[in-house]
Amino acid sequence: MQSCKTTTDETLRETVAHGSDKYPIAYYVDNIMQFDHGRIDWHWHREVEFVTVSKGSINCLIGQNRIRLEKGWGIFINSGIIHRFETDDDGIMSDIVFAPELIATERSLIHETYILPVLSSGPAYQILNPNVLWQNTILVLLNQIYDIQDKNRDSLSPLNTLLLTTELWKHLFQNINIEPVSENGVKSTFQSSRLQVMMQFIHDHYAEDIGLEDIGKATNISKSSTLEVFRRGINQSPISYLIEYRLTQAAFLLKNTKNTISNISLTTGFSSNSYFCRKFKCYYKMTPAEYRKQVLHNSPSL
Repeated sequence: MQSCKTTTDETLRETVAHGSDKYPIAYYVDNIMQFDHGRIDWHWHREVEFVTVSKGSINCLIGQNRIRLEKGWGIFINSGIIHRFETDDDGIMSDIVFAPELIATERSLIHETYILPVLSSGPAYQILNPNVLWQNTILVLLNQIYDIQDKNRDSLSPLNTLLLTTELWKHLFQNINIEPVSENGVKSTFQSSRLQVMMQFIHDHYAEDIGLEDIGKATNISKSSTLEVFRRGINQSPISYLIEYRLTQAAFLLKNTKNTISNISLTTGFSSNSYFCRKFKCYYKMTPAEYRKQVLHNSPSL
C-alpha cells in the first residue's frame, strides 16, 4: 500500500492546492494509516476544514487539546490553525477544505458580515456532536456534500455544493462564540507562527546535534520562551518533539531500508544505540528489531 504524505513549506503551511481559483473547494476521504507514520502530521492552511469520522476514531491535536472523535462525529477547523490527525484503530475521515471566497468574495457584504468574524474572532475549532441539534444539522449537510462528490458529477454539482456549503456556514455562524479581536489574539497568532518555524527547523535538522538553544535561535527567542511557545502551542517540550520526530524517521528507515539499526540510530541524530533502542521501545512498544520484523511480516508478497 502506497503511503500518502502531507507536504508543507518552512512554516508548516500545507502546499497542496485545495480546489482551484475558479472553484476553491476539495473533498477527501483520508485513511489515516495510509499516511507517513500513520498520521497526518502538523500542518495548517488558509482554507477552513470540516471533517466527519466515517470509520473507527480519529484523534485531532490542536494546540494543547487532543480531541477524540468517534464515528459519526466531526470537527470544524478554522483558517490558519495548526493541527494534526492520528488514529489508533484504522480511522477514516471524510472532509472538505475550502477557501472562504467559495461563499463570498473578499470585501463583499456577505464576507465582511458573516465570514470574516468567524475567521478573525471565531474559535480555533468546533466539535460537531451528532447529539446536539445544530451540530447534527451541519453533519447532515456535510454528508449531503460528500454524497454529491462521491457520485458522478453533473452540471449542477458545483451549484448544489455551494448551496449546501452556504447553508452549513449559516448554522455555524449562528451558533459559535465570536469574540472581539484582542491584543492577546494577535500575540497568539504571532506565537503560532514562531512555533511553526521552530517545528520546521526540527524537521530540517533533526539528524544534527541540536538542542533547545538551537531551536530557539530559529526565531531569535530565549530557551525559556521556546519552552513556553511549545507548551502553549502543542503541550509538548521542544526536545520531546525532536525525539519523537527522530523516532518516526527511524521507523521509516527500518521499514524502507536495509540499514543496520546502529546506522539508523546514528543517521537520525541519536547519541548512542542503546539510548535509541530504549526510546524506540518506549514510543512504539517494541524494539527496533521487532518493529522491522513486524513490518516485513505484514508487507504483501511480490
